[in-house]
Amino acid sequence: MSDKMVAVLRRQLEPTLEMLRQLIDVCPEDLWMDARQKYWKQIFHATTSLKFWFRQKKEEVFIIPDLGKDVTEAMDEECTGYPTQAEMTAYVEEILGVAYQFMDDLTDDSLLEPCVLFAEITKADVVLMQIRHVQHHVGCCNHILTAKRLEAVRWL
Repeated sequence: MSDKMVAVLRRQLEPTLEMLRQLIDVCPEDLWMDARQKYWKQIFHATTSLKFWFRQKKEEVFIIPDLGKDVTEAMDEECTGYPTQAEMTAYVEEILGVAYQFMDDLTDDSLLEPCVLFAEITKADVVLMQIRHVQHHVGCCNHILTAKRLEAVRWL
């Protein structure tokens, strides 16, 4: 049997994740390091959310990485450090692997099963929530870029 709904979700998730990845590459270093803009934090927050929601086992320990620096994914908390673009790229690539594995394990029949974290949220809900959440943060970063008269990441 063909998993047509999983394919539909994948067609939406994959370009969303690619846009997240591209945000790192297009950001000038001075903007990346600007603590007032929180550009890198938008990416870190969205990626950490993917890590949280795409877990496969409830018992899996969720640890927010600090990348060896004083950083947090919480948008309303200040940091004294920041990850480099190379460090963020490595983190994003690692978590995209988690997201793709989550999708690889889905079938149309399993989409309406509860996610491992909360019985009232289905696996389909998780995928759709993450698409919406990542796109929100892509939009925030694109706004920061265009406010500085830089080119935004293109819609895929």
